[in-house]
Amino acid sequence: MTTAENTPKILVIDDDDDLRYSLKRVFSGRDYIVTEAASGEEGLDMAQIHSPHVILLDNRMKGMSGMEALQHLRSINPNAMIILMTAYGTTQTTIEAMKFGAFDYIMKPFDLKKILSLTESALAASTDLKAASDAGEKTTSKISQEDIEGGIIGSSGAMQTVFKMIGQVAASDVTVMITGESGTGKELIARAIFKNSLRSQKPYIAVNCAAIPENLIESELFGHEKGSFTGATSQRIGKFELCDNGTIFLDEIGDMALSTQTKILRALQEGEIQRVGSSDTIKVNVRMLAATNKPLEAMVKEKTFREDLYYRLNVVRIQLPPLRERMEDVPQLIDFVLKRLARDSKADAKSISPEALGVLAKYTWPGNVRELENLVYRSAVMAQGETILIKDLPHEIIGAVGDLNKLTTLPVQAEPAPEVTRSAEPMSSAAPIAPTTGAVEAPAATILGAPTEDPFDTIYQKLRKEHQTNLLEHAEREIIVRALQETGGKQVKAAEILGMTRATLRKRIDQYNLGK
Repeated sequence: MTTAENTPKILVIDDDDDLRYSLKRVFSGRDYIVTEAASGEEGLDMAQIHSPHVILLDNRMKGMSGMEALQHLRSINPNAMIILMTAYGTTQTTIEAMKFGAFDYIMKPFDLKKILSLTESALAASTDLKAASDAGEKTTSKISQEDIEGGIIGSSGAMQTVFKMIGQVAASDVTVMITGESGTGKELIARAIFKNSLRSQKPYIAVNCAAIPENLIESELFGHEKGSFTGATSQRIGKFELCDNGTIFLDEIGDMALSTQTKILRALQEGEIQRVGSSDTIKVNVRMLAATNKPLEAMVKEKTFREDLYYRLNVVRIQLPPLRERMEDVPQLIDFVLKRLARDSKADAKSISPEALGVLAKYTWPGNVRELENLVYRSAVMAQGETILIKDLPHEIIGAVGDLNKLTTLPVQAEPAPEVTRSAEPMSSAAPIAPTTGAVEAPAATILGAPTEDPFDTIYQKLRKEHQTNLLEHAEREIIVRALQETGGKQVKAAEILGMTRATLRKRIDQYNLGK
């Protein structure tokens, strides 16, 4: 039952009396609470008093413009969904409207069904936002300021093992090899080792070996003398020399040429280097940390990585797990990224809805933590309130999770059944939905090992016979009917089963006249 407290509230701000009257009649007929304002200034006051869920805002009005009012309204109620209306649409207007946080943008004159559909979508987003906000208030973040500064997050067993190893090796001068897939955070681990070491007050230099051309990497690491090669117009001090008594981190060391590997080995074994173009040796006291995402053992067998250098580097090895193997850390990582974005004033979103988090918790993260960080940043920028909703996630992520669900829920071959009692029933909106038992049903073709007809073939042939065209439309209608029957008419649950938003489901219900 709808109460006054949870009845959707809509504010219409427009200087056109006829339009306000028409919209009020339409929305009031759907049991919405509708208030009006004839100017931007009056609209701000009404928004302050009534806290509407959705605001329909005209762009061109006397006095305060709609674009200016939009910015003030966002400050008054950040979670209100604002739909900008205008008869004079331009590319710049659209860009500015979305930049300042509008939910959507509609051109006048607009079709009645379109404004109703858009308002329904905005109300659904408002409901999701409130639910996410309520859920967020019940949970307390475990991300501390120290965590934000350090950048290493993870309460999973795999990451706790990594943290313990950091503590064990940090105080010594032992060489550490950090391995793991790209994007797992190898450089962060190296920095953590350095910050907790006895050399923490000395120089720390990170070198990406893959980013430096092969003909320049020796000069970069060991320096060169003036005139040692074309372009060497002055003496250069290399990274090892600059890092004396400190720590050097060689990232992507698997990309280093064999000739350079030989000099790295000498620096490790003897503590000596030679600048390019010089025969003098220079003593250096440098702790070395290295990282790679390549299989060094295989490279040693293929003679593309020196075996002696491999053993010198691999004294202590820290293997970072891919994100898909520590999925319990995903919520904490998302919270961490959002807090860091807020600290750096890069995005307004401070939380993520349970539904959006549920999608990300099913994604396999091929790009690991780096991909998660970029995705959360993108979604936080797209969010129109302080909470990231499913609609703010990239479509390719939602699609990938949907495909994954299909793959993981395909029927598996069951044990042979004593007899087959089920027959193909005709598709009818009046047909009852059989209760589910939780058992996985075997495909028709595998029951009793007998080659039987695929049920989808039967359904297709029946639809083709009864309806010459628009087969998808008829099939969709029947599936929606059954989902609603199964859930007792609960649209939220039915939408979840069907894999669509509640707003889309309501559109389909209206389209197929299922609510009558």
